[in-house]
Amino acid sequence: MTDPLSRQRLLEILTQARSLRIGVIGDLTLDGYWYADMKRSQISRETPLFPRPIVREVYSCGGAANVVWNLCAIGVKPVIAFSIFGQDWRAQILGELLQNLGVDTSSILTSPDWSTPFYGKVILTSGHLSQEDSRVDFVNPQPLPQPAEAALLTELDRRLPGLDALVIADYQANGVMTPRIIAHLNEIASAKHSLFIADSRERIGAYHKMILKPNEIEARGLLFNSTSEQQVNSEGLISAIQTYQETQGHPLFMTLGAEGCLVFHEGSTLPVPAVPISGAIDPVGAGDTFLSALAVALAAGASPLEAASLGCLAAGVSVQKVGVTGTANPDEILSIYDRINRS
Repeated sequence: MTDPLSRQRLLEILTQARSLRIGVIGDLTLDGYWYADMKRSQISRETPLFPRPIVREVYSCGGAANVVWNLCAIGVKPVIAFSIFGQDWRAQILGELLQNLGVDTSSILTSPDWSTPFYGKVILTSGHLSQEDSRVDFVNPQPLPQPAEAALLTELDRRLPGLDALVIADYQANGVMTPRIIAHLNEIASAKHSLFIADSRERIGAYHKMILKPNEIEARGLLFNSTSEQQVNSEGLISAIQTYQETQGHPLFMTLGAEGCLVFHEGSTLPVPAVPISGAIDPVGAGDTFLSALAVALAAGASPLEAASLGCLAAGVSVQKVGVTGTANPDEILSIYDRINRS
C-alpha cells in the first residue's frame, strides 16, 4: 500500500483519465421521472380512482448506464458500452442520451425479443408539495435469448483487447449478465489477468479472479448468505473477507456508505474515510460514482489505496447533488479535495 492520495497524484490520474479506453457491460437502464399535477386529477368515471396527469417528464441514465455516465463525467474518452437493447421507445431515448455523452454505442446490440430496462418514478405534485408514487418498472421476465447472448460474447471478444479496463455493472437479476457470459469473463480474467472490476447486487460471488466492489450487505451475502449484522458481526465479516480476498488474488473494496470503504489487499485491511459532508445529501447513484472513479484510478496505474481515495472523493461530490443521480467531474473532485485539506 502507498501513502494516501496527494494532490499532484490526483491531478495525474484525472489527466490520464482522458486517454483511457474503458468498457462497461451490464443492463443499461433508462430512468424516468414523470411529474403528475394532482390538482388536475379528477376521479375516473370508469373506476373509483384518481388518474396521474403527467405534465412533465425527465429521462436520465440508470443502472449500468449510470456507470457509463459517471465515467464520461470524470473525463474518460471513449467509454465503450456493451449491452442488449430491445426495439422499443426506451432504447431510442437511452441511445440518444448515451450518444450525447459521447459514448461509443456501437457494441450495444438489439434484439426483438428483449426489453430495454426502465425505472419510472411517478412524482405526485400539488403546488409546492410532492410525493413519490409507486415506481413503474419495465423488466425482462424471460432469460436473454441465446442468439443475443452469443452476439454479445462475440462483440466482447472482438473489443476487449483494445480496452484498459472493463467494468461489470451487474444490477439486474434477469439481464444480460447471464451465467454463460459471467463464466466467459471469469475465464478471461483468470487466463489473461485483464483489469476487470465487478459490482453485483445479487451475485458478487459469481465473479472470480478479478477486482470486486461489494457494499457491506453484498459482502455479507457473499460470505455468509446473510445480510444481518446480528448473525455476522463486523469483525467476523472483515476476517472472512481477508481470507476470501487472498484466495482470489485481487484487491477487494467494500464500501460502507457514510463510513467510506475498506481496502483488502495483500493481507492488509485499510480504511479509507468518506468525505465529511454537512447539509442535505442524496446517496442515490453514489455507488456508481465510486465504482467509476475506482476503475479510472486503477486503469491509470494507481495503487488500491489511491483508487479508493479517489472513489470516496467522487462519491462525496455525488451525494451533495440532491434530487438527481449525481456524477463528479474533475473540477468538482479537485474542489472537494482542496476543501478537505484546508480544514
